[in-house]
Amino acid sequence: MPSVCVRCLRLARVLWGGSAGDGSVVSGEEDSDVEYLDVAVVGAGLAGCHVANRLAEARRGSRIGLFENDHRIGGRMHSVRLPGPSGAWADLGAMRLHTGLRRVLALVEDLGLGADLVPFEFGRPENLFHLRGSRTRQGDLAGAALPYRLRPAERGLAPGALADRVAQTLVPGFTESRRTHHEARARGDRSVADHALADFRSRCRTGRLHGRPLEEATWPEALRAVLSGDAVAFVHDAGGYDVSVGGEGATAQLDLLYRTPPDTEYVCLRRGMESLPRALHERFTQAGGATRLGHRLVRVERGDAPGEGSGRRHYRLLFRRSDTRGRLLPGHVRVCADAVVLALPPGPLGALDLTGLPMGTHLSADLAAVEAVPALKLLHLYRRPWWRDLGLTRGRSTTDAPLRQLWYGSTCQPSEGDPHPSPAPMLAAYPSGPSVGQWLRVGAGGGTAGDHAFPSAGDAPAPGAAVVARAHALLRHVHGLPSLEPPLAACWRDWSSGAWHTRRPGHDPHALARRMGQPAARERVHVVGDCWTHDPGSVEGTLDSAEAVLREHFALPVPEWYRDAGAR
Repeated sequence: MPSVCVRCLRLARVLWGGSAGDGSVVSGEEDSDVEYLDVAVVGAGLAGCHVANRLAEARRGSRIGLFENDHRIGGRMHSVRLPGPSGAWADLGAMRLHTGLRRVLALVEDLGLGADLVPFEFGRPENLFHLRGSRTRQGDLAGAALPYRLRPAERGLAPGALADRVAQTLVPGFTESRRTHHEARARGDRSVADHALADFRSRCRTGRLHGRPLEEATWPEALRAVLSGDAVAFVHDAGGYDVSVGGEGATAQLDLLYRTPPDTEYVCLRRGMESLPRALHERFTQAGGATRLGHRLVRVERGDAPGEGSGRRHYRLLFRRSDTRGRLLPGHVRVCADAVVLALPPGPLGALDLTGLPMGTHLSADLAAVEAVPALKLLHLYRRPWWRDLGLTRGRSTTDAPLRQLWYGSTCQPSEGDPHPSPAPMLAAYPSGPSVGQWLRVGAGGGTAGDHAFPSAGDAPAPGAAVVARAHALLRHVHGLPSLEPPLAACWRDWSSGAWHTRRPGHDPHALARRMGQPAARERVHVVGDCWTHDPGSVEGTLDSAEAVLREHFALPVPEWYRDAGAR
């Protein structure tokens, strides 16, 4: 046995003994020198929980460990339980699915969460566009005199319709092809659906924009090439997302638009989107998996597997631990594993020390192929649902003010919920892109400790009083209510390191997914996540990436629910 493994055995405090894990969850309180696993999965978001669960269920008796830097399960799906008799939930991370995401919905059903799916109100005619100091009801858009100098063909069109016009101009026949694709999927005609999608992507590859390949253009460049300057500003302001900036590839955005069904419906989970990874994690625990919270991976390096002359490789992982307040604890946790799955976004992945692995020169370029989009969500809890006095009930209003998007009521509840919730929640601000920086500056300038003692509306951190006061003042301005009483409580989640990712121009998602699935040739180190698929920022992309790695590198059969959903 190699000397390093002798030291491992001499120092080890065995957490699982000689059998499979006991399903325990340890939250950064325990110091262990070495533990040995069959597979170490790092990252307990949806991707990590899905991979860990599938491995644990398929390989009963194996030691599958799941490690997470945070002290909660869910990653970018973060749901909070709100105070009050309604027991409502709200999402501070991912918050909706559309009905074209068949594999995700099939997973929801497989996990027994189908009864929790409820309609997600996106836009309603009575909701507002508050733009350049004017208010317009969304249902009045066609006849409204907007404060934008639009071309005749651009007037009366919502932001989504203007984006569709851009797509139709760049790829003629886009609208008809997309409808053909989704109608074929709905009736189970996979041949027609696949042919339409392949033809569309072929035309994207051969498309041109100002004489250069469309694949090399960004989406902001594509918008400016087709729309007037004020129409681009309207799409940016009224759409709620900072689409006129950033480096997202035009073909990546066109692909997203194509795969979203026309007139799609949206749904959510009434106990929050986090219930999806939580259900996967519960299955993982029941299958004997063990979870370590508060463990941040620092380094992965290659080593020899225990057993004289075994000829097998294993991997040594080094973790730093933190307590529930995020404070680093002394010492390290050392883990040996036969295989490693890194379910991490590009930022944490790029920060790892991987010098002990032959990762190849392409890794840095592949990490740079995607761009992190910052975002922030701020939830206010009011004594009563004051927005109903204005005829606003559910769904979203948008503004060019730094709030950007406002969502009335809890995002997780159906519109038929409690007609008079008390206290009443609303997503008071949902900026993304450069708008996020304004809020971080407000938060950083809080002042005294009392400024940061605003009551929390859930189990997420409470923002400083300066942030709440700024958001409340903007809400008064947007709705024309100068005497609106302040909120009772608030909570927020800062996703400025990357709420989701977009793919930059000039990168083939198939090649990216293949390389990231096994970034070091012949090594059993794998990366999963939506970032390097056709669906960056999508739950469907997350599942597709995870299932590809499980199928190709762990020889797991495709689950029936996944296969059947893909055939539709």
